[in-house]
Amino acid sequence: MDSFILKNGTLVLLDFQIDDAVLIAQHGIISYAGPGPLEAVLDHFPEAASSPVEDCRGGYILPPLVELHIHGAFSVGFEQGPPAEALVRLSARLETLGIGAFVPTMLWEEQAVSELVRAIKTSGLFPGKIPGIYLEGPFVNPQKRGGIPLQNIARPSKPLLEKILEVCDGLLAVMTLAPELEGVDELYPLLESAGVVIALGHSSTPGIAMKLPASRFSVTHLFNAMSGLDHRSSPGLAGYVLGGGKQRWAELNADGIHVNRFAMNVASRCLDPSQLILTSDAIAAAGMPEGMFSYFGQDALSDKTGVRYKETGTLIGSNRLGMELVKSFMAASGWPLHACVRAMSTNPWDLLNRTRPGLAAGAPAELFIWDRDLNHCWRSTT
Repeated sequence: MDSFILKNGTLVLLDFQIDDAVLIAQHGIISYAGPGPLEAVLDHFPEAASSPVEDCRGGYILPPLVELHIHGAFSVGFEQGPPAEALVRLSARLETLGIGAFVPTMLWEEQAVSELVRAIKTSGLFPGKIPGIYLEGPFVNPQKRGGIPLQNIARPSKPLLEKILEVCDGLLAVMTLAPELEGVDELYPLLESAGVVIALGHSSTPGIAMKLPASRFSVTHLFNAMSGLDHRSSPGLAGYVLGGGKQRWAELNADGIHVNRFAMNVASRCLDPSQLILTSDAIAAAGMPEGMFSYFGQDALSDKTGVRYKETGTLIGSNRLGMELVKSFMAASGWPLHACVRAMSTNPWDLLNRTRPGLAAGAPAELFIWDRDLNHCWRSTT
């Protein structure tokens, strides 16, 4: 329903939380979101008195989560060039986890990207559910390629970037580049003029060798696929970020496997809550039973240690999603819930340059109600 009232919930806002809160939605727009009691609030909104009321039973009222960096889930892998119907089914499955939007992330392969662009444009999910595409490469350092096959890596090239932008047909939202590569800085203006957010990553550079974009930029999965922090050698990309770098945002995979609790805690002390974006880097195995499957033609195993190539043990992605990341980071960092939720809701939209006002008067009534343990969520059932 587009008109309803929520009471007895904890409202999770950008910078704080409100217990025993009331939220009134009328015709799909939030009229009020703040302290109760309901009777007192209705004195100022008499026109809402006939709307159905749902008791949140002390649960949390949260905005939809956003998966900014996700290669797939529920057996759908974006590198496979899934049809529009598969994207619609995946979107519905992610909604059951409180995830309202996702940015398909993939490697550069012309046919697969072309098929994904076509599927997104015909799915009806752009731009609200799928705001664009995230390309990891191809202009990355082979020494820090992680799970990226060598055939999906290329030297910086203006003609190739122009081809990529053409194939993406306006849908490219984020691209990862290694800032130490020769000629990479010549690509920055092309991406900036196309409205693409530059994300530095898959890099082995010492910080002094980095070529930085002129515009606001991000960092792809902090700590992973980049030079680590060392107390003697020149700081790599991780050291640059933690030492007060000029990045606007930094992604962090908080599944507890890609980055341990200690490193997550360090990041929480070095980054402002407005800078952090929690990501899953999930692949098709996420949301599915543990076991073997094929990834880029190689055998891979999904289990409690993440998703890894069977032969080498290389970590290639996560099998955890959404709120699992929020809870993991909250436990490691000690940050309050509202700051952790911000890192997986408002901040990704900020990076995408699509302002979402959150749970405030005048904003769309897009929200989920979560139980007190943050294990289950639902839309308003009134």
